[in-house]
Amino acid sequence: MLNDIELKINQIEDIRELRQINQFVRNRRKAIGCKIKYKLSVGDNVTVSNGKSIDEGVIKKINRTRAVVYMRGGSWTVPFSMIRQIGDVDE
Repeated sequence: MLNDIELKINQIEDIRELRQINQFVRNRRKAIGCKIKYKLSVGDNVTVSNGKSIDEGVIKKINRTRAVVYMRGGSWTVPFSMIRQIGDVDE
């Protein structure tokens, strides 16, 4: 599926269409983040993926758009779209 999307995007010649796609992707990312937010609770064991590595941590606080995760000896503010509950199969 991703290959098909990439091919279609490469066929686009209009910058306005690319901006619309970009806005759609941003909105979808926010929607997925909201879905993840309501599954999380303080104390949950989670993994955080930054695209290069995956770290394990514990949720310490849930804010409006991000969670505070204790990992690697410190607390980090992480967007919900980068967080997965350990054992969550709904990825």
